[in-house]
Amino acid sequence: MRNHPQLNLVILLLFLSSCSPKISTSLIQENKYNSLKYDEKITVLELNDKQPDNVEILGHVEIRDTGFSTKCNYNTALDRAKLEARTAGGNAIKITKHKKPDFWSTCHRIDATILKIKK
Repeated sequence: MRNHPQLNLVILLLFLSSCSPKISTSLIQENKYNSLKYDEKITVLELNDKQPDNVEILGHVEIRDTGFSTKCNYNTALDRAKLEARTAGGNAIKITKHKKPDFWSTCHRIDATILKIKK
């Protein structure tokens, strides 16, 4: 049997990427704001929190389970959503949907709106 290093690499990459949650981000306008620094604080507005009036909606992010996801507790899902907000230049996220682990998935799944709170 011949060794195929390229095939082995592809299989390894597929395996490693399948362990992460699926992240879908849609922005209303690409590159409107510069990305924020990695340590910039992101305000999290939970499901029951009222969205302030002085915000601009930049887009939406969905954190989902791929079926093989690991490290997908609520805080990890929030961290991934906050990273997407920083990349879009947003300084807040508003959680719009939160599905807790259940029979079909062991992961927390969230939808959030990416916001820019105007000061």
